[in-house]
Amino acid sequence: MQACAMEINISKILQVAETLESIVCRCFGPDGRQVLFIKSTSELFITKDGRKILECLLLDHPIARMIVNSAFNHFHITGDGVKSFIILLCGILRGLTFNKDLLSSGNTSGCTSYQKQRHLLKRISNLLITFQSEVLEHIVSKHLTQHFLSIFSTTTKKRLLCRASLQSVLDTFFCGRIGYNNCTFLSSLASDFFCKCLPNDECAFEVVDLIDSCFSELYTEIPGLAIDNSRILPGIVLHRDFSVYCTAEGELRALIVSEQIHQSLSAPDVDAVVSSDTHLQLSQSYLRQRTENIIKQLQENQIKLILSCIKQADIVHYFAKQCDISIVDCLPPEELDLVCRITGVSPLSTPLSSDVVFGHVSDTFLVTCCQPIVLGSRKYVHLILNSSLGLQPHCIIVCGPVKGLTEQFISAFHGAFKMLKQLFQPVDGTWEQTRETLDHCKPNQCSSTLEHNISCSKCHKETACCDIALQGIPQAIGMDITDSSRVSVLEDHTIKLNNLPCGGIEGTCLNVDDETLEANSSTAESKDQYRKNPVLCKCFHKRPGATVSVHSMSFLGDGFVLPGGGTFEILLHYYLHQFARKCQDRELAETCSIVGESLLCIPSYIHSSRKGNISFPLFYSQIISAYQTKELIEVPQAGLESVSCKYQLLVSVLHCISKLVTIDFIIGTKRSVGNIRHEESDDDL
Repeated sequence: MQACAMEINISKILQVAETLESIVCRCFGPDGRQVLFIKSTSELFITKDGRKILECLLLDHPIARMIVNSAFNHFHITGDGVKSFIILLCGILRGLTFNKDLLSSGNTSGCTSYQKQRHLLKRISNLLITFQSEVLEHIVSKHLTQHFLSIFSTTTKKRLLCRASLQSVLDTFFCGRIGYNNCTFLSSLASDFFCKCLPNDECAFEVVDLIDSCFSELYTEIPGLAIDNSRILPGIVLHRDFSVYCTAEGELRALIVSEQIHQSLSAPDVDAVVSSDTHLQLSQSYLRQRTENIIKQLQENQIKLILSCIKQADIVHYFAKQCDISIVDCLPPEELDLVCRITGVSPLSTPLSSDVVFGHVSDTFLVTCCQPIVLGSRKYVHLILNSSLGLQPHCIIVCGPVKGLTEQFISAFHGAFKMLKQLFQPVDGTWEQTRETLDHCKPNQCSSTLEHNISCSKCHKETACCDIALQGIPQAIGMDITDSSRVSVLEDHTIKLNNLPCGGIEGTCLNVDDETLEANSSTAESKDQYRKNPVLCKCFHKRPGATVSVHSMSFLGDGFVLPGGGTFEILLHYYLHQFARKCQDRELAETCSIVGESLLCIPSYIHSSRKGNISFPLFYSQIISAYQTKELIEVPQAGLESVSCKYQLLVSVLHCISKLVTIDFIIGTKRSVGNIRHEESDDDL
């Protein structure tokens, strides 16, 4: 067996990453296109989902697989951002490759060329981790938080979730995941589903966490129908049909069992000594009589429904039919676990115990409705339960014209609740303001007074006209709504950005009733109509309090959002360059500049196909002007985005690069063709 080693450097990592970027960048953003795959079975597969696209690729290069795995890990946290992950990764790698000052820094005298290269890559890895812990968290917690908006209202003693802000966040999410078509309908459906499951605003995170962890049991897929047929049902749908169905009206009592009700002498775990045929018949008769007694005892205890994770014997079905007890067999363990979590009961694992025989049945729960339901071409069981949790159980029926699109809608729907889960929980940080951190912020006496050039690596010409506008930008931004007693959609479909003084900013929330929100929610699916009449968020809130404690582990609170379209990247880009101009550590300053430049790749891709007042140069200058001037500036409304998801994206990319650059060699081994792949699937593309 022979082995060959390939040395790894940043240029080779960038080549692999740019190959992935060339695939995902064409379907990135709301204007991105669909990708067509042809399977080995000649089946066509169309998708815009970045995770699905990368899953369909047959990747042999170890670096490519590491990048994709890191992107998937980020996806499991935030529910989106796979394509943004690849684009931002390439931007930072390009910055590291072309930055001669950073690559030539460091004392490596007396070392060989290979040793210098390894020393450089290890130092870059350490710089990226240091940048995150000492610079990025500091800038976000001390400077960027002044511009955050809150999805919660703080005008009352209790925090109230603003439904309009939630709708705007979901609009932006679905617009990026599936494009303009159907995004408004799906975002409205997701918002309604969440609000129906939410009993009160105080337990938003708990509800989203439960939906995320049990989403596979809360949805039913129906391909072959238009997406407009998707709907929300109260309760849950069990993906099995009744083994025994007896009509019952009103509330009924149910029981969960995890073992056989009827014990058989031929069961694998039963040892029986039979001396004669008569003895065998008497034993079987006794077991049948015992089963009948158990079913009758369940009937006397008002049990009308039995849920079982295993197949019950036919004799159990026979006695249950006589006693008007419905049975659902062979339920998946995950669905039974969900029922147990909602109702707070435990499965009855020993149904033949003396407690059942003598009529003491515990761990039962009430079911408001139990009936068969036909979805598509299959029959299921529809249950409406009385929840012991704060959750009001509901389920979602997702329809789609073809299976591939239906799977894309389901993935986007699930990803939306992963994003909300990240939005509703604080972000823990490790940054603490120390003497060393303060020293980094001191003005560099040796630095030049020339203006720092701020431009994207791919958009030097586009952003050159905006460099001068970065001087003297104020520290805060606010949403100016002139009439707080009346809510109306702005005629020009814009939001007004007004400069607010730094310090204590009072939270404001306009009172919007549900009818007004429903009336103003647009259901248009066409691209042009969405742009002309977006769903405007009428309820913006400044974050509660003036600052975030720098010594708090949760340096980024829950519910923080910013206008979409690249606002987060542009703001962070500005503050990173401001920090780099004053930082005395040259390597750390260069790292800040590289990351800052790379951040602009995301908004430049979003606005690359747009012209006029929504093109990237004008959008960039409008955002900067909103902080530079004190008069009202109008910019196009771009929805709202979760700040914690944006922050997590950058952190995930930094960690991925810090691991990639520490790889010294890739050692490949030559094997026989028969041992390369033992199993092949029809789903291989």
